[in-house]
Amino acid sequence: MKGDYLWDRSGPPDLEVARLERLLGQLRQQHPPRPLRLAAPQPSRSRPWSFVVMLTAAAASVVMLVGLTWWFRSESAPALSVTRLEGTPRIASRPIGDRRDLAVGRWLETDQQARASIDVGNIGRVEIEPRTRIGLISTRPGDYRLHLARGTMHALIWAPPGQFFVETPSSTAVDLGCSYTMTVDDGGVGLVRVTSGWVGFDWRGRESFIPAGAVCLTRPGLGPGTPHYDDTSASFREALTILDLNGGSAEARADALGRVLIEAREKDVVTLWHLLPRVDVAQRDRVFDRLAEFVPAPEGVTREGIRAGRRDMLDTWWDKLGFGTTNWWRVWKQQWKDNRGGR
Repeated sequence: MKGDYLWDRSGPPDLEVARLERLLGQLRQQHPPRPLRLAAPQPSRSRPWSFVVMLTAAAASVVMLVGLTWWFRSESAPALSVTRLEGTPRIASRPIGDRRDLAVGRWLETDQQARASIDVGNIGRVEIEPRTRIGLISTRPGDYRLHLARGTMHALIWAPPGQFFVETPSSTAVDLGCSYTMTVDDGGVGLVRVTSGWVGFDWRGRESFIPAGAVCLTRPGLGPGTPHYDDTSASFREALTILDLNGGSAEARADALGRVLIEAREKDVVTLWHLLPRVDVAQRDRVFDRLAEFVPAPEGVTREGIRAGRRDMLDTWWDKLGFGTTNWWRVWKQQWKDNRGGR
């Protein structure tokens, strides 16, 4: 096990741990147990070691039950079909012929000359570029899930939103009915480039919504950055990096924000909206005013609420930007949290 995923979910996920976590999540107790009513203590007539033996046997039974459940679910989980496109892709270090199944818990790897494609059930297809390592975490209906450890993949998903997920060392990408390209470098830094629809990035409650034509970086330990369009200037992008990294002094960040606000165009409202809760509180009025020049604040959205980071007000404003509604995203997020026990 590498990293800290097992302890605090900050490192890259281990495929086996992530899979076991999802299986056990289905067995969690949904409601708090009733208060335990203790009877008056009675003098013990049994030998102390008998209790230890009983406890050990019970623990062994639980471990065996969990292990058998995990093994059975793992073995019975549907695999995904992989097609060789070029070179010699490998699954679990074994070369692929023309086609081969990728089982849950296995890695697909390509060298400098290899390319492959993955049929994601009946909801889409993913093409894998050279020098890529990608694992399969889940094929449950409504939860097709890959983990891109490094390299480049192209996803085309034609299912309803929220069926396909790609985990990276720093964020989870949620398909919202789209096609996109994602790259993860050797340091775990990811970049998503959306060609149609939009993609949601999520990491510990930090969210980024990336519409068609936009790109977004995601960094280990920081999560998703601020989406922006490819045709923004180098100065614009450098200023966003300062803001995303929360780098330099407050004055340096204020200067960087000034550059973004001056250069922002009407279509850059997606960038301005993301900056509203991310910049220093003292600077939020500046972003509020600039965004309002392009899309006036809807009824019920106030400066005070935006300064306070009110999620409901931010969502209301997003819905007016022309990129779709956040309603589905919020519903999915709640279901996802419920399925993972609120984690």
